[in-house]
Amino acid sequence: MRERGDTERFDRLLALWIDVQRAIHLKGSHEMRAEGCTPWNCADKSVRDAWEALTHPKNVLALESLYYQLPEGPQMDMARNALQACRKRRDAEQAKV
Repeated sequence: MRERGDTERFDRLLALWIDVQRAIHLKGSHEMRAEGCTPWNCADKSVRDAWEALTHPKNVLALESLYYQLPEGPQMDMARNALQACRKRRDAEQAKV
């Protein structure tokens, strides 16, 4: 039963990961300089919303799994930033309790 939960969690995260990629791509298709947009500091609301969903505290385990499966490069850097943001949000939520 645990494997199924892990698979569902990871599948959900992959969908969120694709949403972030799509939002960045769509933003880039409307602007001349899309390379300046990183999801953690982007002014575009659709990119920020996708990033917020990806970095929700419930995604820590799945982001850890994704991070360790990616090759070195920009995708791994983005996953690292997502994981850090996710952990920070989780810790902030736990501090409130």
